[in-house]
Amino acid sequence: MEAPGITVALLARVLAGDAAAWHELDRVGADEVCRVARAHGVLPLVADLATRHVEVVGNALASALHDHAQREAAIDLVRQPDLEGLCEHLAAAGVAPLLIKGAHLAYHYYERPDLRPRLDTDLLIEPTDRAAAVGVLTALGYEPSAQTEGDLVMYQEPYTRRRGSATTHVVDVHWRISNAQRFATFLTCREIRAAAVPLVRLPWAVAPSAVHALLLACVHRVAHHLDAARLIWSYDLHVIGATLSPVDWGRFETLAVERGIAGTCLRSLRGAEQLFGTHTPAAVIGRLTAASHNERDAGVYVAERPHIHRIVEDFRSLGSWNERYRLACQHLFPAPAYMRGVYAPSSRVPLPLLYVRRAVLGARRWLRRA
Repeated sequence: MEAPGITVALLARVLAGDAAAWHELDRVGADEVCRVARAHGVLPLVADLATRHVEVVGNALASALHDHAQREAAIDLVRQPDLEGLCEHLAAAGVAPLLIKGAHLAYHYYERPDLRPRLDTDLLIEPTDRAAAVGVLTALGYEPSAQTEGDLVMYQEPYTRRRGSATTHVVDVHWRISNAQRFATFLTCREIRAAAVPLVRLPWAVAPSAVHALLLACVHRVAHHLDAARLIWSYDLHVIGATLSPVDWGRFETLAVERGIAGTCLRSLRGAEQLFGTHTPAAVIGRLTAASHNERDAGVYVAERPHIHRIVEDFRSLGSWNERYRLACQHLFPAPAYMRGVYAPSSRVPLPLLYVRRAVLGARRWLRRA
């Protein structure tokens, strides 16, 4: 195993409660440990554990972890007022903020929100609430980011708030839970909201139930992150799973089988078990395994497979040839404003040439891995 792999394995052992791994991490070196821990999204967690195991953590490593974690905490302190204000204004506009993914987990499953790093805040809304949500974001100074349009290509819109040249908060507004057609509707906003729970530490916001949170986390690391072995995504499963009751596990398994994501959930849960000893009831594993044999293989959602395989899967997952035709057009011919903004923001190059350029670059991207 190469050095980074060794460091990842040691970090996983530390997060799983193996105090002996601290001695080996000391030998790796503070800079390398911090670099790998940040890349895997677990630096604040590891730093917090270091303060609880001072007797086995070397001074240099403890000091470096503390310094880096303080920076993460400072980022979170800057972002939190923006998030609280956004939730309050959305609620006032009749758009009850439903937090999903990293922000939800940070405020519900972790002791402090800064222990769960995230690049943005993900909100799930009803499609009919998009105009109201955009109005609130715009009024608060959030600006949309350039992205390809198309009702079958993207089910989310990113918005950024800045103070001067510094970005203070990025919000991703979703009206479906995934851009991948295969996973886009396995849970709907209405279904999640019906079982949602309030976020005690974040007024005005609600979030998915434990069952829905685990389903979303299992699918997200595969559908969006291509089954990447990033520690924080598996640790999310570890902390969510620890809160499920036997009844919850039964509901989780039933939904996974009914919605055709048993194999995806199984892959994610097994990864968490290997890393952190995450407990999933044996009966649940057995039923997920049996059901996965009757599902289409989700193996296209791995970084080792060319992107074109996932495009083909999107076409297969749509319900009609009309939708498939529309998706092809949206991929090949995005709106002119997007083409100008991305490929020639200060040029008068003819639009057809920009589409040709996009086609060439897109073909390369679709044929390469990840």
